Order: sequence, then C-alpha cells, then structure tokens
Amino acid sequence: MTQFHNQTAIVTGGGYGIGRAVCQTLVSSGWNIVVCDRDAQRASETTALIRASNGHAIEAIGDVVDPATADRAVAIARETFGNVKGLVTCAVMRHAGRITDITSDQWDETIKVVLYGVFHFCKAVVPEMIAAGGGSIVNVSSPDSFGRRGMTAYAAAKAAVNTLTTCLAADYLPAGIRANTVLSAFALTGMTEHYPAERLKEIASLSVAGRPGIPQDTAALIGFLMSKEAEVFSGGVFGGFPMAR
Repeated sequence: MTQFHNQTAIVTGGGYGIGRAVCQTLVSSGWNIVVCDRDAQRASETTALIRASNGHAIEAIGDVVDPATADRAVAIARETFGNVKGLVTCAVMRHAGRITDITSDQWDETIKVVLYGVFHFCKAVVPEMIAAGGGSIVNVSSPDSFGRRGMTAYAAAKAAVNTLTTCLAADYLPAGIRANTVLSAFALTGMTEHYPAERLKEIASLSVAGRPGIPQDTAALIGFLMSKEAEVFSGGVFGGFPMAR
C-alpha cells in the first residue's frame, strides 16, 4: 500500500507556469499535490513530472469559475490522500484595456477567473482545514493590484484578492489557518513568453536581478510561506513591484 505524506495541497492553475513550479516545489517539501487545471493534458504532464520524481500527485480537471470544480478537488484530495492542509491559487487570465476599452464580457470573465476562482476554492478548503487542525493558504496576486495603466479589470480583481486573503487570515486565525498573498514578480510563462524582445528588455531593467522572473522565483517564496518555517506569518502581502508603473 502506498504511504502518502500527512499533508496535501491543492494548486489551481497547476498545469503550467507558476502553478507547475509551485507543485514541484511543494512536492520536494513533502506535500501530496492535487493539480487543478482546466487543461487536462497540462495537468497530466505536471502529475507525470511529480510522479517521476517519486512524489504523490493526482489531477482534478475543471474550470475555477465553477464552484463544483473546487468541491471536486477537495473530494479528490480527501479520498486519495486523506486531508487538505494547503491551497495555492495560481489560475489566472486577463483582458488588457482601460475601462473605456474593455467590454462587459471581458470584465466579467476576468473577475470570474481571478476573484471568483479564489473565492470558490477558499470557501471549499476552509472547512477541510478546520477539520485537519489548521492549514495554509497562499493566493497569488500581482503588483498590478496597486494599479497599472491599461489593466483595469485585472488590477481590480487582484486588489480584491489581496483584501479577501487578509480577511481569511483574520477570520480563521483561531482555527490555525494561515492566509497570505504573494505578489508574483513578472515571470516568463505562457502568458508572457510572446512579448517582444524590447519589452522583455524593458522589464528586465526594472528588476534588481537584471532579468525577467521565472516561475521558480515565485514558487520558492510560496514554498516558504507554506512551510513550518513560516508558521508565524499570516495576513501578509509578500513580493514587490517595479519602480515605474
């Protein structure tokens, strides 16, 4: 019989980019992983990578805008591994544009994925964490949550995620649940790899590292916040933002 670890995390958007890097980072720290993604092939690829490194993972396929996806991911975690003690929300999408440029449909789609997706999964996992005696939630946000030209819907949704997370930390402190926000540095992922070379050079100039970020940069910070070493941190907003907006 397979001996699983005693802690399980659900990772939304786990099929690629930052989500995949988070899955791999958490596995190396002794987490079982439920890889949640609407793209079955990508989720399967992440699971295969984890299993190839002797980690434990299973997929939960579905769109984060559907609350049934969150409920199904929790059920899969419980039935396969026995508990849910971690959640990292990485699923994202965005429509660029000023308020006079974007359509109502584009606004709704952005809000549903970025904010409602986080809401559905946090709502689903909190009772499980209470039953497990505590847990850790990390919601991935963005420096854009402080405002950025041409990103009205995305910035507004991410700002709401910041506040939602702070409320979670306050409400469930007595239950031993920690909740933190990570402002992901710009990272080369499927959403950004198509940027022109000049734009990537400009972005690199805003980083003290002198380069664009990679998914592993953000995953390393999330890995720390999910660990026992970070058990005193809750309600925090971690990360940074460029000097020029």
